[in-house]
Amino acid sequence: MRSQMNTNTDASQNNRNNPDAVLRHKIEERAYHIWLESGGGHGDHERHWLQAEKELTNATNKGERQSGAREGKKAAKPH
Repeated sequence: MRSQMNTNTDASQNNRNNPDAVLRHKIEERAYHIWLESGGGHGDHERHWLQAEKELTNATNKGERQSGAREGKKAAKPH
């Protein structure tokens, strides 16, 4: 039993280093909260997942655009 526990812990730690696993976990959490907000009924899990995925993708893309704009402004300043 102990070795299984260690394996699960190792897998969890490895997932933190995998960007795809981190994103999937964030989507799962957001979809769960959307489900709770909608009353927790059955049958809309795909819609909740897609909404969560869209929200997180939009937030990520917005952050990248803002980061890129800041980098561009830094590069445009004369030294």
